[in-house]
Amino acid sequence: MKMITEKLELFLILILISGCAITVGTKSEKKVRRKSYTYHYVRKGENLFRISKYYYDAKTVKEIKRGIERIKRANNLKDENLYVGQKLLIPGTYKKQPSYPLLPPKEVIQKEKYETPIAKEESPQPHPIIKDKAFVWPVKGKIICKYGELGNKGIDILVEPGSEVVAASGGEVVYVGITGKYKETIIIKHTEQLYTIYGHDIEILVKKGDRVKKGQVIGKIKGETQRKRYIHFEIRISSQPVNPLIYLPEEK
Repeated sequence: MKMITEKLELFLILILISGCAITVGTKSEKKVRRKSYTYHYVRKGENLFRISKYYYDAKTVKEIKRGIERIKRANNLKDENLYVGQKLLIPGTYKKQPSYPLLPPKEVIQKEKYETPIAKEESPQPHPIIKDKAFVWPVKGKIICKYGELGNKGIDILVEPGSEVVAASGGEVVYVGITGKYKETIIIKHTEQLYTIYGHDIEILVKKGDRVKKGQVIGKIKGETQRKRYIHFEIRISSQPVNPLIYLPEEK
């Protein structure tokens, strides 16, 4: 039964994988808009209401709730529950996280009935918590299409021909082949529910069933000319895509 479930999950991933329909060097690449964003690490007592109010300088409840929905979409949140230490991507702002927790004044805590649930010590999410140190960047390059842009389920990274592609974390190679959307594709299984996907312009150097370590070379970017190419990268939990920028180390 376990083997059947794993095969079904992999089959669903292969069916569901879809990304940015762009070609490097074409006009569509130039149309990709660069959006501002920042990260926020949830502290005890914080909630999405106060986080939205701070980062978007919202003045009304309607504006705050609009910000809450933006944050939920950017982080694939199904509800407004948070947990201490959770890393949130805050779209549409360069504002940095303050040194103090975003809490309401003591005198209004009991009055604000529209407040969202405050952060708890433990995650209410059914999925395993992924720590930042669990992953490394698969390649070095410039992000040309972020998660959510043009329907992208991951990120697209512009890279130099001949660049090495490495495993973002250790695991087993469960798929190597050609997909209609990504062309050359590698899927690595890290845990029961956790997968990473690498696609497009890759000279594959591993085979199905290989065990790889974090940072191990699994492929090289195709091409011998100076024309840059790109790689598509996804992180999926139980076949559902999540924003890789939340889980990858921040670029220095």
